[in-house]
Amino acid sequence: MQAVTLKTPPGPTTAAQALAEACDLFDRVEAGIWSWPDPEAVPAPEESGRLAPGVIQRLIDQLHDRLVGERVAERTWLRMYLPFFRQLLQFISDQSWEDDQKLLEAILRQWPAHSRARQMAHDRLRALWREAHWPWPEPVVLLRGNGRAAAAPQGVRSFSDSEVDELRARIQRSRRLTPADLVAWDLLTVFGLRPAELQGLELSEQDGTLIAKVTRTKKSSRGSSGPRLIPAVPPAGWPVDCHGLLQRLRLNGLPDGILRSPSPGQGLTQQLRRLQAQPAVKTEIPGELTSYAFRHAFALRLGVDLGLSVREAAELMGHTPAAHLSTYGRRLDAPRLQSKVAGLVRERINRNAR
Repeated sequence: MQAVTLKTPPGPTTAAQALAEACDLFDRVEAGIWSWPDPEAVPAPEESGRLAPGVIQRLIDQLHDRLVGERVAERTWLRMYLPFFRQLLQFISDQSWEDDQKLLEAILRQWPAHSRARQMAHDRLRALWREAHWPWPEPVVLLRGNGRAAAAPQGVRSFSDSEVDELRARIQRSRRLTPADLVAWDLLTVFGLRPAELQGLELSEQDGTLIAKVTRTKKSSRGSSGPRLIPAVPPAGWPVDCHGLLQRLRLNGLPDGILRSPSPGQGLTQQLRRLQAQPAVKTEIPGELTSYAFRHAFALRLGVDLGLSVREAAELMGHTPAAHLSTYGRRLDAPRLQSKVAGLVRERINRNAR
């Protein structure tokens, strides 16, 4: 006895789609234009359940076709989605599962509680379940964790001004790096760019202020951002021309590796790791800092040093106010909160002294 499995994922909301596929298959059989893909094919045991490798693979392909090109790039899919789906396929290939909750809990417990990896795994798997219109087990939500609760109390870790100066000194002393590499790091520092935004960047000067024009667009599951203009906001003590940044960019350009790389941030972080291993000129550079820590420092200069509102800073950085607040809220609120508490304490002391 032979059998064929419909491509439509099972579920109550896909019944009409499955019926249409079945009717189309019936019509082709009646017309004599359909044949078995494999004359020796027999029903595969793993295809007998809803949580079978074949069913899940078709769901993954369906989600890929819907997301890639519309909400995420292909390289984002390969780096941020596919690894988690491969874990899922491995689990259901090694063992037969009938209970969604037990399967999902087993997968998620591979990663530490409150870790970013577990949160991403939860969100990617839930997107797949949503694609199939399958209910998501409520207890599994608790396993996702709370990144804010697990975050460091002081908030994001960014480069300090002294650490920026130390990094510049190590780049200038390095035998492997070039003036073009220093230009790239200075652009990240002064404009708070995502590393990928170095590609296609345009730099000009208006009324004595350096202006960067970001031409690269960003698509993700959380939204997208388009071209924007960013005025230079250098660290304290830097000259207004940011050490002749415009002239250096015109003379040296940017490293070819950054311009051609599908992931400039990864390459820059690897470069940073080598620089961190160098002997210090004046101070050490902590190992937990990455290339994104320059973007964090830029955000704090906007909010703490310049006093811009969350909406204004988010617009310059190319993301939503909600994303800006969730990332930098602790660091932005800390000075105001400390000042408020100090003022209230002084008022209480003054009242008690009367």
